[in-house]
Amino acid sequence: MNQQNQYQMSSTKPEKNSINSGHYLELMDRLHVVNCTIDDHILNHPLTEYHKDIQDKIGNALELLFEAYQMVGHESYEYDEANNTH
Repeated sequence: MNQQNQYQMSSTKPEKNSINSGHYLELMDRLHVVNCTIDDHILNHPLTEYHKDIQDKIGNALELLFEAYQMVGHESYEYDEANNTH
Protein backbone atom coordinates (compact mmCIF):
# COMPACT_ATOMS: atom_id res chain seq x y z
CA MET A 1 0.00 0.00 0.00
CA ASN A 2 1.48 3.35 -0.96
CA GLN A 3 1.60 6.32 1.41
CA GLN A 4 -1.25 8.18 -0.32
CA ASN A 5 -3.65 5.21 -0.08
CA GLN A 6 -2.65 4.64 3.54
CA TYR A 7 -3.47 8.28 4.35
CA GLN A 8 -6.79 8.13 2.54
CA MET A 9 -7.84 5.00 4.40
CA SER A 10 -6.86 6.35 7.81
CA SER A 11 -8.62 9.68 7.29
CA THR A 12 -11.98 8.32 6.16
CA LYS A 13 -14.91 8.87 8.48
CA PRO A 14 -18.11 6.91 8.71
CA GLU A 15 -20.89 8.51 6.71
CA LYS A 16 -22.99 9.05 9.84
CA ASN A 17 -21.89 9.47 13.43
CA SER A 18 -23.40 6.88 15.71
CA ILE A 19 -25.11 8.94 18.40
CA ASN A 20 -26.45 7.11 21.42
CA SER A 21 -28.06 8.18 24.69
CA GLY A 22 -24.71 8.09 26.47
CA HIS A 23 -23.43 10.93 24.30
CA TYR A 24 -26.06 13.29 25.72
CA LEU A 25 -25.19 12.50 29.33
CA GLU A 26 -21.49 12.77 28.55
CA LEU A 27 -21.85 16.22 26.97
CA MET A 28 -24.07 17.42 29.81
CA ASP A 29 -21.43 16.26 32.29
CA ARG A 30 -18.66 18.05 30.40
CA LEU A 31 -20.70 21.26 30.24
CA HIS A 32 -21.36 21.00 33.97
CA VAL A 33 -17.65 20.55 34.73
CA VAL A 34 -16.72 23.55 32.55
CA ASN A 35 -19.44 25.70 34.15
CA CYS A 36 -18.27 24.80 37.66
CA THR A 37 -14.65 25.47 36.75
CA ILE A 38 -15.44 28.85 35.23
CA ASP A 39 -17.61 29.80 38.19
CA ASP A 40 -15.17 28.64 40.86
CA HIS A 41 -11.88 29.70 39.32
CA ILE A 42 -12.64 32.55 36.93
CA LEU A 43 -15.89 34.32 37.81
CA ASN A 44 -15.01 34.37 41.50
CA HIS A 45 -11.41 35.44 40.94
CA PRO A 46 -10.61 38.73 42.74
CA LEU A 47 -9.65 40.48 39.49
CA THR A 48 -12.87 39.41 37.81
CA GLU A 49 -14.86 40.66 40.79
CA TYR A 50 -12.98 43.98 40.63
CA HIS A 51 -13.61 44.61 36.91
CA LYS A 52 -17.35 44.65 36.23
CA ASP A 53 -16.88 44.57 32.42
CA ILE A 54 -14.81 41.40 32.65
CA GLN A 55 -17.28 39.89 35.10
CA ASP A 56 -20.15 40.64 32.71
CA LYS A 57 -18.42 38.93 29.76
CA ILE A 58 -17.65 35.83 31.81
CA GLY A 59 -21.18 35.82 33.21
CA ASN A 60 -22.55 35.98 29.67
CA ALA A 61 -20.36 33.06 28.64
CA LEU A 62 -21.66 31.05 31.61
CA GLU A 63 -25.24 31.85 30.65
CA LEU A 64 -24.63 30.60 27.09
CA LEU A 65 -23.00 27.41 28.37
CA PHE A 66 -25.94 26.85 30.71
CA GLU A 67 -28.34 27.33 27.79
CA ALA A 68 -26.33 24.74 25.85
CA TYR A 69 -26.60 22.39 28.84
CA GLN A 70 -30.38 22.84 28.86
CA MET A 71 -30.56 22.25 25.11
CA VAL A 72 -28.60 19.02 25.40
CA GLY A 73 -30.92 17.91 28.20
CA HIS A 74 -33.94 18.61 26.00
CA GLU A 75 -32.38 16.80 23.04
CA SER A 76 -31.60 13.86 25.34
CA TYR A 77 -35.26 13.67 26.34
CA GLU A 78 -36.34 13.85 22.69
CA TYR A 79 -33.83 11.15 21.73
CA ASP A 80 -35.01 8.87 24.52
CA GLU A 81 -38.66 9.39 23.56
CA ALA A 82 -37.94 8.65 19.90
CA ASN A 83 -35.93 5.54 20.73
CA ASN A 84 -38.07 4.22 23.58
CA THR A 85 -38.70 0.55 23.00
CA HIS A 86 -41.26 0.16 25.83
